[in-house]
Amino acid sequence: MAYLKRLINSLLEAVRTHWLFLFILAIGIFARIWDFGNTPPGLNPDEASIGVEAYYLYKFGMDRNGISYPVHLISWGSGQNVLYAYLIMPIFAFKNLTVTSVRFPMMVTGILSLPLMYYAGKRVLGSKYALAAMFFMAISPSHIVNTRWAVESNILPFVFLAGFVFFLAASNKGMWFIPSAVCFALCLYAYGTAYVAIPIFMAMCIPWAIYFKKIELKYIIPGLLLFLLLAAPIILFVIVNSFKLETLHIGSITIPRLPVEARYESLAVIFENNPLSALAGNLGVMFNLLWGQEDAFVWNFVENFGYFYKVTFPLAVVGFSYLIYSLKNAKEYRFENWLLFSWILSSLAIGIVHPVNLTRINLIFTPLLFCILICLIELNKRIKYVMPISLAALTVGFIFFNLAYHGGEYQQKASNALNAGIIDAIEYAGENSSSLICVSEQTRFAYIYVLFAEKYHPSEYLDGIEWLLPPEHPLDPARSPRELGPFRFRNSDCADDPDSVFILKLKETLPDMEIKYKTKKFTKYTVYIPKDTP
Repeated sequence: MAYLKRLINSLLEAVRTHWLFLFILAIGIFARIWDFGNTPPGLNPDEASIGVEAYYLYKFGMDRNGISYPVHLISWGSGQNVLYAYLIMPIFAFKNLTVTSVRFPMMVTGILSLPLMYYAGKRVLGSKYALAAMFFMAISPSHIVNTRWAVESNILPFVFLAGFVFFLAASNKGMWFIPSAVCFALCLYAYGTAYVAIPIFMAMCIPWAIYFKKIELKYIIPGLLLFLLLAAPIILFVIVNSFKLETLHIGSITIPRLPVEARYESLAVIFENNPLSALAGNLGVMFNLLWGQEDAFVWNFVENFGYFYKVTFPLAVVGFSYLIYSLKNAKEYRFENWLLFSWILSSLAIGIVHPVNLTRINLIFTPLLFCILICLIELNKRIKYVMPISLAALTVGFIFFNLAYHGGEYQQKASNALNAGIIDAIEYAGENSSSLICVSEQTRFAYIYVLFAEKYHPSEYLDGIEWLLPPEHPLDPARSPRELGPFRFRNSDCADDPDSVFILKLKETLPDMEIKYKTKKFTKYTVYIPKDTP
Protein backbone atom coordinates (compact mmCIF):
# COMPACT_ATOMS: atom_id res chain seq x y z
CA MET A 1 0.00 0.00 0.00
CA ALA A 2 2.86 2.38 0.89
CA TYR A 3 4.53 1.64 -2.45
CA LEU A 4 1.28 2.41 -4.31
CA LYS A 5 0.95 5.70 -2.43
CA ARG A 6 4.51 6.70 -3.32
CA LEU A 7 3.87 5.80 -6.96
CA ILE A 8 0.67 7.88 -7.08
CA ASN A 9 2.42 10.83 -5.43
CA SER A 10 5.27 10.55 -7.92
CA LEU A 11 2.83 10.55 -10.84
CA LEU A 12 0.95 13.54 -9.42
CA GLU A 13 4.23 15.42 -8.98
CA ALA A 14 5.18 14.65 -12.59
CA VAL A 15 1.80 15.96 -13.80
CA ARG A 16 2.13 19.12 -11.71
CA THR A 17 5.66 19.68 -12.98
CA HIS A 18 4.59 19.01 -16.55
CA TRP A 19 1.77 21.55 -16.46
CA LEU A 20 3.80 24.10 -14.53
CA PHE A 21 6.57 23.75 -17.10
CA LEU A 22 4.12 24.41 -19.93
CA PHE A 23 2.52 27.30 -18.03
CA ILE A 24 5.87 29.01 -17.38
CA LEU A 25 6.90 28.39 -20.99
CA ALA A 26 3.64 29.97 -22.16
CA ILE A 27 4.30 33.04 -19.97
CA GLY A 28 7.79 33.35 -21.42
CA ILE A 29 6.60 32.96 -25.00
CA PHE A 30 3.82 35.51 -24.52
CA ALA A 31 6.24 38.09 -23.09
CA ARG A 32 8.50 37.67 -26.13
CA ILE A 33 5.94 37.57 -28.96
CA TRP A 34 3.34 40.12 -27.79
CA ASP A 35 3.39 42.86 -30.45
CA PHE A 36 6.62 41.37 -31.80
CA GLY A 37 8.33 43.49 -34.45
CA ASN A 38 6.62 46.67 -33.21
CA THR A 39 7.95 46.73 -29.66
CA PRO A 40 10.45 48.23 -29.50
CA PRO A 41 9.35 50.50 -32.37
CA GLY A 42 11.82 51.40 -35.09
CA LEU A 43 15.20 49.83 -35.76
CA ASN A 44 18.57 50.44 -34.14
CA PRO A 45 21.39 51.22 -36.64
CA ASP A 46 23.24 48.07 -35.53
CA GLU A 47 20.09 46.02 -36.14
CA ALA A 48 19.73 47.55 -39.60
CA SER A 49 23.42 46.87 -40.22
CA ILE A 50 23.30 43.19 -39.28
CA GLY A 51 20.12 42.77 -41.34
CA VAL A 52 21.75 44.36 -44.40
CA GLU A 53 24.86 42.20 -43.98
CA ALA A 54 22.80 39.01 -43.67
CA TYR A 55 20.63 39.87 -46.68
CA TYR A 56 23.63 40.77 -48.85
CA LEU A 57 25.43 37.55 -47.88
CA TYR A 58 22.31 35.57 -48.76
CA LYS A 59 21.53 37.43 -51.98
CA PHE A 60 24.97 38.39 -53.33
CA GLY A 61 27.45 36.15 -51.49
CA MET A 62 29.20 39.20 -50.02
CA ASP A 63 28.65 41.75 -47.28
CA ARG A 64 27.97 45.43 -47.89
CA ASN A 65 31.69 46.08 -48.13
CA GLY A 66 32.06 43.53 -50.94
CA ILE A 67 33.71 40.87 -48.73
CA SER A 68 32.79 37.24 -49.42
CA TYR A 69 31.68 35.27 -46.34
CA PRO A 70 33.75 37.07 -43.70
CA VAL A 71 34.52 35.53 -40.30
CA HIS A 72 34.00 39.01 -38.86
CA LEU A 73 32.11 41.84 -40.50
CA ILE A 74 33.73 45.17 -41.38
CA SER A 75 30.35 46.98 -41.17
CA TRP A 76 31.00 50.49 -39.81
CA GLY A 77 34.76 50.06 -40.10
CA SER A 78 35.64 48.89 -36.60
CA GLY A 79 33.82 45.59 -37.06
CA GLN A 80 30.61 43.78 -36.18
CA ASN A 81 30.18 40.18 -34.99
CA VAL A 82 29.13 37.75 -37.68
CA LEU A 83 27.30 34.80 -36.09
CA TYR A 84 23.88 36.43 -35.95
CA ALA A 85 24.11 37.47 -39.61
CA TYR A 86 24.55 33.83 -40.61
CA LEU A 87 21.61 32.85 -38.36
CA ILE A 88 19.35 35.36 -40.13
CA MET A 89 20.28 34.22 -43.66
CA PRO A 90 17.93 31.17 -43.86
CA ILE A 91 14.96 33.43 -43.02
CA PHE A 92 15.38 35.17 -46.39
CA ALA A 93 14.40 31.98 -48.21
CA PHE A 94 10.87 32.63 -46.89
CA LYS A 95 10.71 36.34 -46.07
CA ASN A 96 12.21 39.58 -47.38
CA LEU A 97 14.44 41.91 -45.37
CA THR A 98 12.13 43.47 -42.76
CA VAL A 99 12.27 44.43 -39.09
CA THR A 100 10.47 41.17 -38.24
CA SER A 101 12.81 38.95 -40.26
CA VAL A 102 15.88 40.54 -38.63
CA ARG A 103 14.52 40.10 -35.10
CA PHE A 104 12.92 36.67 -35.56
CA PRO A 105 15.98 34.45 -34.79
CA MET A 106 16.68 36.46 -31.62
CA MET A 107 13.12 35.93 -30.44
CA VAL A 108 13.31 32.18 -31.18
CA THR A 109 16.58 31.78 -29.25
CA GLY A 110 15.04 33.71 -26.36
CA ILE A 111 12.22 31.17 -26.19
CA LEU A 112 14.60 28.21 -26.56
CA SER A 113 16.60 29.56 -23.61
CA LEU A 114 13.73 28.74 -21.26
CA PRO A 115 13.91 24.91 -21.42
CA LEU A 116 17.71 25.18 -21.34
CA MET A 117 17.38 27.20 -18.14
CA TYR A 118 15.10 24.52 -16.71
CA TYR A 119 17.71 21.83 -17.31
CA ALA A 120 20.51 24.00 -15.93
CA GLY A 121 18.38 24.80 -12.88
CA LYS A 122 17.66 21.13 -12.33
CA ARG A 123 21.39 20.32 -12.32
CA VAL A 124 22.56 23.34 -10.30
CA LEU A 125 19.70 23.72 -7.79
CA GLY A 126 17.93 20.36 -7.92
CA SER A 127 14.54 19.30 -9.29
CA LYS A 128 12.66 21.25 -6.61
CA TYR A 129 13.85 24.63 -7.91
CA ALA A 130 14.33 23.96 -11.63
CA LEU A 131 10.97 25.49 -12.47
CA ALA A 132 11.75 28.54 -10.32
CA ALA A 133 14.95 29.09 -12.32
CA MET A 134 12.99 28.82 -15.56
CA PHE A 135 10.36 31.22 -14.17
CA PHE A 136 13.05 33.77 -13.27
CA MET A 137 14.28 33.76 -16.86
CA ALA A 138 10.74 33.83 -18.27
CA ILE A 139 9.97 37.07 -16.38
CA SER A 140 13.47 38.60 -16.52
CA PRO A 141 13.17 42.15 -17.94
CA SER A 142 16.67 42.04 -19.44
CA HIS A 143 16.07 38.70 -21.12
CA ILE A 144 12.72 39.81 -22.53
CA VAL A 145 14.09 43.15 -23.78
CA ASN A 146 17.25 41.61 -25.24
CA THR A 147 15.40 38.94 -27.21
CA ARG A 148 12.99 41.43 -28.78
CA TRP A 149 15.57 43.53 -30.64
CA ALA A 150 18.41 42.25 -32.76
CA VAL A 151 21.74 43.79 -31.87
CA GLU A 152 23.92 40.87 -32.86
CA SER A 153 25.73 40.76 -29.50
CA ASN A 154 22.58 39.61 -27.70
CA ILE A 155 22.92 36.13 -29.21
CA LEU A 156 25.93 35.41 -26.94
CA PRO A 157 23.98 34.52 -23.74
CA PHE A 158 21.93 31.90 -25.60
CA VAL A 159 24.93 30.23 -27.27
CA PHE A 160 26.85 30.22 -23.98
CA LEU A 161 23.86 28.81 -22.07
CA ALA A 162 23.60 25.99 -24.62
CA GLY A 163 27.31 25.25 -24.15
CA PHE A 164 26.87 25.34 -20.37
CA VAL A 165 23.97 22.87 -20.53
CA PHE A 166 25.94 20.49 -22.74
CA PHE A 167 28.90 20.77 -20.34
CA LEU A 168 26.61 19.82 -17.45
CA ALA A 169 25.24 16.89 -19.44
CA ALA A 170 28.79 15.73 -20.22
CA SER A 171 29.31 14.78 -16.57
CA ASN A 172 26.70 12.07 -17.09
CA LYS A 173 27.54 11.16 -20.66
CA GLY A 174 30.91 12.42 -21.84
CA MET A 175 30.01 12.70 -25.51
CA TRP A 176 28.02 15.89 -24.71
CA PHE A 177 31.32 17.70 -24.21
CA ILE A 178 31.76 17.79 -27.99
CA PRO A 179 28.62 19.90 -28.73
CA SER A 180 29.56 21.99 -25.68
CA ALA A 181 32.93 22.76 -27.28
CA VAL A 182 31.17 23.67 -30.54
CA CYS A 183 28.91 26.15 -28.71
CA PHE A 184 31.84 27.78 -26.93
CA ALA A 185 33.70 28.14 -30.23
CA LEU A 186 30.60 29.77 -31.77
CA CYS A 187 30.55 32.24 -28.85
CA LEU A 188 33.74 33.76 -30.31
CA TYR A 189 31.75 34.72 -33.42
CA ALA A 190 28.77 35.96 -31.38
CA TYR A 191 30.41 38.83 -29.48
CA GLY A 192 33.94 40.11 -28.97
CA THR A 193 33.61 39.96 -25.16
CA ALA A 194 33.77 36.17 -25.56
CA TYR A 195 37.48 36.57 -26.42
CA VAL A 196 37.89 37.20 -22.68
CA ALA A 197 35.17 35.01 -21.18
CA ILE A 198 35.55 31.76 -23.12
CA PRO A 199 39.27 31.11 -22.47
CA ILE A 200 38.80 31.85 -18.76
CA PHE A 201 35.73 29.63 -18.45
CA MET A 202 37.33 26.72 -20.28
CA ALA A 203 40.62 27.08 -18.40
CA MET A 204 38.74 26.90 -15.09
CA CYS A 205 36.37 24.06 -15.98
CA ILE A 206 38.19 21.58 -18.21
CA PRO A 207 41.11 20.81 -15.85
CA TRP A 208 38.59 20.51 -13.01
CA ALA A 209 36.50 18.03 -15.02
CA ILE A 210 39.61 15.97 -15.82
CA TYR A 211 41.00 16.03 -12.25
CA PHE A 212 37.72 14.93 -10.65
CA LYS A 213 37.06 12.43 -13.46
CA LYS A 214 33.77 13.99 -14.51
CA ILE A 215 34.51 13.78 -18.24
CA GLU A 216 36.81 11.26 -19.87
CA LEU A 217 39.79 12.35 -21.94
CA LYS A 218 38.48 10.40 -24.91
CA TYR A 219 35.75 13.05 -25.19
CA ILE A 220 37.72 16.10 -24.04
CA ILE A 221 40.54 15.69 -26.58
CA PRO A 222 38.33 15.54 -29.72
CA GLY A 223 36.12 18.28 -28.23
CA LEU A 224 39.11 20.58 -27.78
CA LEU A 225 40.45 19.78 -31.24
CA LEU A 226 37.06 20.64 -32.74
CA PHE A 227 36.98 23.83 -30.66
CA LEU A 228 40.38 24.89 -31.99
CA LEU A 229 39.40 24.04 -35.56
CA LEU A 230 36.22 26.14 -35.35
CA ALA A 231 37.96 28.94 -33.45
CA ALA A 232 40.94 29.11 -35.85
CA PRO A 233 39.38 31.64 -38.28
CA ILE A 234 38.53 34.12 -35.51
CA ILE A 235 41.97 33.61 -33.96
CA LEU A 236 43.45 34.46 -37.36
CA PHE A 237 41.20 37.52 -37.48
CA VAL A 238 42.63 38.75 -34.17
CA ILE A 239 46.19 38.07 -35.37
CA VAL A 240 45.62 39.83 -38.70
CA ASN A 241 44.21 42.94 -37.04
CA SER A 242 46.52 43.03 -34.03
CA PHE A 243 49.64 42.83 -36.20
CA LYS A 244 48.22 44.88 -39.10
CA LEU A 245 48.56 42.06 -41.65
CA GLU A 246 46.80 41.85 -45.00
CA THR A 247 43.33 40.37 -45.48
CA LEU A 248 43.40 36.58 -45.85
CA HIS A 249 41.24 34.51 -48.20
CA ILE A 250 40.60 30.79 -47.62
CA GLY A 251 38.50 29.83 -50.61
CA SER A 252 35.38 31.99 -50.42
CA ILE A 253 35.91 32.63 -46.67
CA THR A 254 37.52 35.98 -45.83
CA ILE A 255 39.51 36.97 -42.75
CA PRO A 256 39.33 40.75 -43.13
CA ARG A 257 41.76 43.43 -42.06
CA LEU A 258 39.59 46.21 -40.66
CA PRO A 259 40.23 49.73 -42.00
CA VAL A 260 40.39 51.16 -38.46
CA GLU A 261 41.29 49.86 -35.02
CA ALA A 262 39.16 46.86 -34.02
CA ARG A 263 36.76 47.38 -31.14
CA TYR A 264 38.43 44.66 -29.05
CA GLU A 265 41.56 46.85 -29.14
CA SER A 266 39.91 50.22 -28.65
CA LEU A 267 37.99 49.05 -25.56
CA ALA A 268 40.47 46.70 -23.83
CA VAL A 269 42.56 47.96 -20.88
CA ILE A 270 45.68 46.16 -22.08
CA PHE A 271 45.87 48.65 -24.96
CA GLU A 272 45.56 51.70 -22.66
CA ASN A 273 48.50 53.95 -21.75
CA ASN A 274 47.72 53.40 -18.06
CA PRO A 275 46.16 49.90 -17.77
CA LEU A 276 45.88 49.92 -13.95
CA SER A 277 43.98 53.19 -13.91
CA ALA A 278 41.73 51.96 -16.73
CA LEU A 279 41.13 48.71 -14.84
CA ALA A 280 40.06 50.58 -11.69
CA GLY A 281 37.75 52.75 -13.78
CA ASN A 282 36.22 49.71 -15.43
CA LEU A 283 35.55 48.09 -12.04
CA GLY A 284 33.74 51.22 -10.90
CA VAL A 285 31.66 51.35 -14.07
CA MET A 286 30.73 47.66 -13.72
CA PHE A 287 29.73 47.98 -10.06
CA ASN A 288 27.58 51.04 -10.71
CA LEU A 289 25.92 49.28 -13.64
CA LEU A 290 25.15 46.09 -11.71
CA TRP A 291 23.92 48.09 -8.71
CA GLY A 292 21.82 50.62 -10.62
CA GLN A 293 20.66 48.17 -13.32
CA GLU A 294 20.55 50.90 -15.98
CA ASP A 295 22.77 52.41 -18.68
CA ALA A 296 22.46 55.26 -21.16
CA PHE A 297 20.59 53.31 -23.85
CA VAL A 298 16.81 53.13 -23.82
CA TRP A 299 16.76 49.94 -25.90
CA ASN A 300 18.60 48.04 -23.14
CA PHE A 301 16.18 48.46 -20.23
CA VAL A 302 12.86 49.81 -19.04
CA GLU A 303 13.11 52.50 -16.40
CA ASN A 304 12.39 51.34 -12.80
CA PHE A 305 12.73 47.66 -13.74
CA GLY A 306 16.41 47.25 -14.65
CA TYR A 307 17.73 43.85 -15.63
CA PHE A 308 15.82 42.13 -12.80
CA TYR A 309 13.48 44.46 -10.94
CA LYS A 310 16.04 46.99 -9.65
CA VAL A 311 16.46 45.87 -6.01
CA THR A 312 17.87 42.39 -6.57
CA PHE A 313 21.62 42.96 -6.90
CA PRO A 314 22.22 42.65 -3.11
CA LEU A 315 20.38 39.31 -3.24
CA ALA A 316 22.67 38.21 -6.08
CA VAL A 317 25.73 39.15 -4.01
CA VAL A 318 24.45 37.14 -1.06
CA GLY A 319 23.66 34.20 -3.33
CA PHE A 320 27.15 34.40 -4.85
CA SER A 321 28.62 34.31 -1.33
CA TYR A 322 26.62 31.17 -0.58
CA LEU A 323 27.91 29.67 -3.84
CA ILE A 324 31.52 30.32 -2.80
CA TYR A 325 30.78 28.92 0.67
CA SER A 326 29.37 25.75 -0.89
CA LEU A 327 32.59 25.27 -2.87
CA LYS A 328 34.74 25.75 0.21
CA ASN A 329 32.77 23.61 2.62
CA ALA A 330 31.16 20.86 0.54
CA LYS A 331 32.28 17.35 1.44
CA GLU A 332 33.02 16.86 -2.22
CA TYR A 333 33.22 19.56 -4.83
CA ARG A 334 30.05 19.83 -6.89
CA PHE A 335 30.67 19.93 -10.60
CA GLU A 336 27.59 22.12 -11.18
CA ASN A 337 28.56 24.73 -8.56
CA TRP A 338 32.05 25.06 -9.96
CA LEU A 339 30.71 25.59 -13.49
CA LEU A 340 28.34 28.30 -12.27
CA PHE A 341 31.12 29.95 -10.27
CA SER A 342 33.36 29.87 -13.36
CA TRP A 343 30.60 31.42 -15.50
CA ILE A 344 30.28 34.33 -13.06
CA LEU A 345 34.03 34.93 -12.84
CA SER A 346 34.51 34.82 -16.60
CA SER A 347 31.61 37.30 -16.99
CA LEU A 348 33.08 39.64 -14.38
CA ALA A 349 36.40 39.50 -16.23
CA ILE A 350 34.66 41.18 -19.18
CA GLY A 351 33.83 44.15 -16.96
CA ILE A 352 37.45 44.36 -15.82
CA VAL A 353 38.91 44.33 -19.32
CA HIS A 354 36.22 46.50 -20.99
CA PRO A 355 34.17 49.49 -19.85
CA VAL A 356 30.72 47.92 -19.90
CA ASN A 357 27.11 48.79 -20.58
CA LEU A 358 24.16 46.40 -20.32
CA THR A 359 24.96 44.93 -23.74
CA ARG A 360 28.68 44.38 -23.18
CA ILE A 361 28.10 42.54 -19.92
CA ASN A 362 25.05 40.59 -21.12
CA LEU A 363 26.76 37.27 -20.29
CA ILE A 364 26.39 37.83 -16.55
CA PHE A 365 22.62 38.18 -16.29
CA THR A 366 21.77 34.47 -16.47
CA PRO A 367 24.13 33.40 -13.66
CA LEU A 368 22.88 36.38 -11.62
CA LEU A 369 19.41 34.80 -11.78
CA PHE A 370 20.88 31.65 -10.26
CA CYS A 371 22.55 33.68 -7.51
CA ILE A 372 19.31 35.53 -6.66
CA LEU A 373 17.48 32.21 -6.47
CA ILE A 374 20.21 30.66 -4.28
CA CYS A 375 19.82 33.58 -1.87
CA LEU A 376 16.03 33.15 -1.71
CA ILE A 377 16.38 29.39 -1.19
CA GLU A 378 18.71 29.93 1.77
CA LEU A 379 16.47 32.64 3.23
CA ASN A 380 13.46 30.36 2.84
CA LYS A 381 15.18 27.80 5.03
CA ARG A 382 15.39 30.39 7.82
CA ILE A 383 12.30 32.55 7.30
CA LYS A 384 8.97 30.93 6.54
CA TYR A 385 7.23 31.83 3.28
CA VAL A 386 10.10 33.92 1.85
CA MET A 387 10.03 31.97 -1.41
CA PRO A 388 6.27 32.14 -2.14
CA ILE A 389 6.14 35.82 -1.15
CA SER A 390 9.13 36.58 -3.39
CA LEU A 391 7.60 34.72 -6.32
CA ALA A 392 4.32 36.59 -5.84
CA ALA A 393 6.13 39.95 -5.67
CA LEU A 394 8.10 39.17 -8.82
CA THR A 395 4.91 38.16 -10.61
CA VAL A 396 3.36 41.53 -9.77
CA GLY A 397 6.56 43.23 -10.93
CA PHE A 398 6.38 41.26 -14.19
CA ILE A 399 2.86 42.50 -14.85
CA PHE A 400 3.85 46.13 -14.26
CA PHE A 401 6.99 45.67 -16.37
CA ASN A 402 4.96 44.55 -19.36
CA LEU A 403 2.53 47.44 -18.96
CA ALA A 404 5.47 49.86 -18.88
CA TYR A 405 7.36 48.19 -21.74
CA HIS A 406 4.33 48.31 -24.03
CA GLY A 407 3.10 51.62 -22.63
CA GLY A 408 3.12 55.02 -24.28
CA GLU A 409 6.04 56.55 -22.35
CA TYR A 410 8.52 53.81 -23.25
CA GLN A 411 7.21 53.59 -26.81
CA GLN A 412 7.81 57.32 -27.23
CA LYS A 413 11.39 57.09 -25.94
CA ALA A 414 12.17 54.05 -28.06
CA SER A 415 10.62 55.63 -31.17
CA ASN A 416 13.00 58.56 -30.86
CA ALA A 417 16.06 56.42 -30.15
CA LEU A 418 15.36 53.79 -32.83
CA ASN A 419 14.38 56.15 -35.66
CA ALA A 420 10.86 54.77 -35.95
CA GLY A 421 9.35 55.33 -39.38
CA ILE A 422 12.54 56.03 -41.32
CA ILE A 423 12.48 52.83 -43.42
CA ASP A 424 8.86 53.36 -44.46
CA ALA A 425 9.67 57.00 -45.24
CA ILE A 426 12.62 56.01 -47.44
CA GLU A 427 10.54 53.44 -49.32
CA TYR A 428 7.72 55.94 -49.84
CA ALA A 429 10.07 58.67 -51.07
CA GLY A 430 11.82 56.28 -53.45
CA GLU A 431 8.52 55.11 -54.93
CA ASN A 432 7.09 58.63 -55.35
CA SER A 433 10.01 60.62 -56.70
CA SER A 434 12.59 60.47 -59.49
CA SER A 435 14.52 63.44 -58.05
CA LEU A 436 17.20 63.71 -55.39
CA ILE A 437 16.14 62.60 -51.92
CA CYS A 438 17.84 64.20 -48.92
CA VAL A 439 17.70 62.20 -45.68
CA SER A 440 17.80 63.92 -42.29
CA GLU A 441 21.26 65.02 -41.18
CA GLN A 442 20.08 64.50 -37.60
CA THR A 443 19.86 60.73 -38.13
CA ARG A 444 23.13 58.99 -37.35
CA PHE A 445 24.08 56.33 -39.89
CA ALA A 446 21.07 57.25 -42.05
CA TYR A 447 22.67 55.51 -45.03
CA ILE A 448 22.27 52.07 -43.45
CA TYR A 449 18.50 52.53 -43.54
CA VAL A 450 18.73 53.39 -47.26
CA LEU A 451 20.64 50.15 -47.89
CA PHE A 452 18.04 48.31 -45.78
CA ALA A 453 15.16 49.73 -47.81
CA GLU A 454 16.66 49.87 -51.31
CA LYS A 455 18.97 46.79 -51.21
CA TYR A 456 21.55 48.06 -53.73
CA HIS A 457 24.14 45.58 -54.97
CA PRO A 458 27.56 46.55 -53.55
CA SER A 459 28.88 46.99 -57.11
CA GLU A 460 26.44 49.92 -57.52
CA TYR A 461 28.14 52.07 -54.91
CA LEU A 462 31.48 50.70 -53.67
CA ASP A 463 33.74 51.80 -56.54
CA GLY A 464 32.67 55.44 -56.53
CA ILE A 465 31.73 55.95 -52.89
CA GLU A 466 32.69 59.31 -51.35
CA TRP A 467 32.70 59.54 -47.56
CA LEU A 468 31.61 62.71 -45.77
CA LEU A 469 34.62 63.13 -43.50
CA PRO A 470 37.48 65.59 -43.05
CA PRO A 471 40.74 64.43 -44.70
CA GLU A 472 42.40 63.78 -41.33
CA HIS A 473 39.81 61.08 -40.49
CA PRO A 474 39.23 59.26 -43.77
CA LEU A 475 38.24 55.93 -42.20
CA ASP A 476 36.25 57.04 -39.16
CA PRO A 477 33.56 54.41 -38.31
CA ALA A 478 31.04 57.26 -37.94
CA ARG A 479 31.51 58.25 -41.58
CA SER A 480 28.59 58.60 -43.97
CA PRO A 481 28.60 58.42 -47.78
CA ARG A 482 27.76 61.55 -49.73
CA GLU A 483 25.28 59.64 -51.89
CA LEU A 484 23.63 56.29 -52.56
CA GLY A 485 21.65 56.29 -55.80
CA PRO A 486 19.34 59.33 -55.60
CA PHE A 487 19.76 59.61 -51.82
CA ARG A 488 21.89 62.36 -50.26
CA PHE A 489 22.85 62.80 -46.62
CA ARG A 490 23.46 66.56 -46.45
CA ASN A 491 20.66 69.05 -47.09
CA SER A 492 23.09 71.32 -48.94
CA ASP A 493 23.53 68.63 -51.61
CA CYS A 494 19.87 69.05 -52.58
CA ALA A 495 19.72 72.85 -52.33
CA ASP A 496 20.15 73.53 -56.05
CA ASP A 497 17.39 71.14 -57.14
CA PRO A 498 13.88 72.54 -56.54
CA ASP A 499 12.42 69.08 -57.18
CA SER A 500 14.37 67.53 -54.30
CA VAL A 501 12.49 65.43 -51.78
CA PHE A 502 13.31 65.65 -48.07
CA ILE A 503 12.99 63.04 -45.32
CA LEU A 504 13.25 64.98 -42.07
CA LYS A 505 12.64 64.40 -38.39
CA LEU A 506 9.45 65.98 -37.09
CA LYS A 507 11.06 69.11 -35.64
CA GLU A 508 13.56 69.69 -38.45
CA THR A 509 13.20 72.79 -40.62
CA LEU A 510 13.04 72.63 -44.39
CA PRO A 511 16.02 74.32 -46.09
CA ASP A 512 13.78 76.15 -48.57
CA MET A 513 10.55 77.42 -47.05
CA GLU A 514 9.42 79.04 -50.32
CA ILE A 515 8.66 75.73 -52.05
CA LYS A 516 5.25 74.21 -51.44
CA TYR A 517 5.32 70.54 -50.43
CA LYS A 518 2.88 67.73 -50.01
CA THR A 519 3.74 65.85 -46.83
CA LYS A 520 3.30 62.38 -45.39
CA LYS A 521 4.18 61.49 -41.82
CA PHE A 522 5.87 58.22 -40.77
CA THR A 523 6.03 58.09 -36.95
CA LYS A 524 9.10 60.28 -36.25
CA TYR A 525 9.73 61.40 -39.85
CA THR A 526 7.98 63.47 -42.47
CA VAL A 527 8.48 63.11 -46.23
CA TYR A 528 8.31 66.40 -48.15
CA ILE A 529 7.61 66.13 -51.90
CA PRO A 530 7.33 69.32 -53.99
CA LYS A 531 3.71 69.74 -55.08
CA ASP A 532 4.53 70.31 -58.74
CA THR A 533 6.79 67.24 -58.92
CA PRO A 534 5.38 64.83 -61.51
